[in-house]
Amino acid sequence: MKTKSAKKARKRRITLAGGIEKPQPAKQGRRTDLERAEEARRRPLEARLRVAGIPITPDSLKAAVAPDFGHDVGLCIQAILNGDEASKAREAFDHLSACHRNYMTLYIGQTGNPKCAAIAMIPEPMETDPSLRVDLRTHDEKVQAAKSSWAAWEVRIKALPFLQFRMAINGVLRGFLGDGMLWRNGKPTDTGRTVVEALRSMG
Repeated sequence: MKTKSAKKARKRRITLAGGIEKPQPAKQGRRTDLERAEEARRRPLEARLRVAGIPITPDSLKAAVAPDFGHDVGLCIQAILNGDEASKAREAFDHLSACHRNYMTLYIGQTGNPKCAAIAMIPEPMETDPSLRVDLRTHDEKVQAAKSSWAAWEVRIKALPFLQFRMAINGVLRGFLGDGMLWRNGKPTDTGRTVVEALRSMG
């Protein structure tokens, strides 16, 4: 009669092809490294939701991964627009703000970053983009390109149908609109709605 220890030892062995028996690998147990990574990712998502004034729930945590939660303009776009309109407004803001920042950095010598909500960084896996190319332009060529690109956007801003639209866009780009001016108590302010309408007109 086999003892309990013998039976346990038998269970801990596996049979391979040809009847060969090998000890069963030890169980891996809890992946504490994955738990730590998940917790590290959850904290900045919760910070985004707190800044946005949105209750922390499993669904809102999933939604907070979206880039829109990274700044007040994105939150306003997400709350007001849907589908293609939201995509076009978001793309217009991304291009406009990047062009303005590039112009300010290269030509004016300042960063020109808008004063948006300070959001904790969410760690993402790093990947190499094979399409990236080295910019071989001289500094003067880069400055001239930045001036030309921003001049084209200025024409579009001046062509906006209402003065409030032009003021709102310039306020966002130049950092005149501080915390709570676009997004407050979990929803867009009147100014935030004006910015989104202006972007929709430019999209």
